[in-house]
Parts: sequence; structure tokens; C-alpha cells
Amino acid sequence: MLGITEKRVWIVAAVLWISVIFVLCALPASEIPAPRLDIPHLDKVVHGGMFWVMSVLLILPLERYTSWTRGRIYAIAVWVAFGYGGLMEILQYYCFGRSGDVWDLLADVVGGIAGCVCYSFARRMRHIK
Repeated sequence: MLGITEKRVWIVAAVLWISVIFVLCALPASEIPAPRLDIPHLDKVVHGGMFWVMSVLLILPLERYTSWTRGRIYAIAVWVAFGYGGLMEILQYYCFGRSGDVWDLLADVVGGIAGCVCYSFARRMRHIK
């Protein structure tokens, strides 16, 4: 694989995804296409989904390449979701000309927690086989 270690692949994947979140949160509101579906609070689902992916991309390499407990790894994933989500909301409000929303931050944290729960569930299901 061109000399790229698996560990580096996970780091690059996490950094790329964190960059995607940054770009999407930095876009002016006028450039975000209106959804074709009339789903109330769809933006909260999108926030949760973005941070769900981020938490899984953090959990996988931390579990594989550290000796930390799963509880500590999950706590890190949730704290990163909270910290990065909070930073994005502050930047949206003060720098990107968008509104910072505490409900978006809550959706980010819920997404981080959901990533931990889904990862834990998938891990258990894999061992049941």
C-alpha cells in the first residue's frame, strides 16, 4: 500500500472527515441547498450524522493502537464531539456569518454518543458470530 501504514490511513481519514465538517459548517447559509424533503429539524440530523462518523473514525484507531479502556476512548470521542462542535458553532456565529445554535451543538454531542453506542453494538455483534 505504497508504504502507508494502516495507522496513518485512520489518522488521514479522521483528519479528512474533520476537514469536511469544517468546510460544511463554514459555508455561507445561502450556499447550502434547501432540502427537497420537508423534514422538521433535518439540519440536526445532519449534524448528528457528521459527528457520528467523526466519533467512529476516532474510536477505531484509538481502540486498535492504544491500551486505553473503551470507556476512556468513548469519553474522548464524546468530548471531541462537544469541543469541536462548540468550536464550529462559535466560528459560525463570529466568523462565518451564520447563526451559532446550541441545539446544533446538542445534535453534535448526541451524534458522538450515538457513534459510541453503535460502535459498541457492532463490536458485540461481531463477536457473537
